[in-house]
Amino acid sequence: MYANLKNVLGATLLVSTALLSWLWSREGAQDQTAETPTRPGPLGYYLSDAEILEMDENGRPLYQIWASRAEERPGERRLVLSDVTVQYQPENDISWILKATRGEVSTNESYLDLSGEVELASSPQEGLGPTIIRTVQLRLRPESFVAETGAPVSVFIGETRLDAVGMRADLKTDQLALESNVHGEFPP
Repeated sequence: MYANLKNVLGATLLVSTALLSWLWSREGAQDQTAETPTRPGPLGYYLSDAEILEMDENGRPLYQIWASRAEERPGERRLVLSDVTVQYQPENDISWILKATRGEVSTNESYLDLSGEVELASSPQEGLGPTIIRTVQLRLRPESFVAETGAPVSVFIGETRLDAVGMRADLKTDQLALESNVHGEFPP
């Protein structure tokens, strides 16, 4: 009878342990499911060392955009870029290179919004150094070669410095218009 009692107690202990384990694992699975966040909206993609090449209507390269990171946000209909460089192709005779900390491209518009440390620099001209434009935000319309901002800008042409609020630059014709509060420093 002692062996029977031992078997009954052992079997009861095993069944109890199995039942408790099953209940415990079931509650953990329910808690884990409740804690798993759901992502709203569709998932996008991201790229490291991204390069975007835009072509004109004839299939020729128009400009290139490089970014250390590009992240699509489909729910917001935009592409977010980090450490951005924009360069026009040599056959377009555009001698400007644009660099920025951040950029955003709307998927239903044809412009690039740049922010952070934004610098637009021309190639050196004969007898002159490069023209450098610095600001904190800039909207670039790559197809029309136009860059504009309402933010404060600093323009450096050799040793000459001009500060203003707002600007519009036509990169194809090398025309720059400063909008307001223009101040300059000219070397003697």
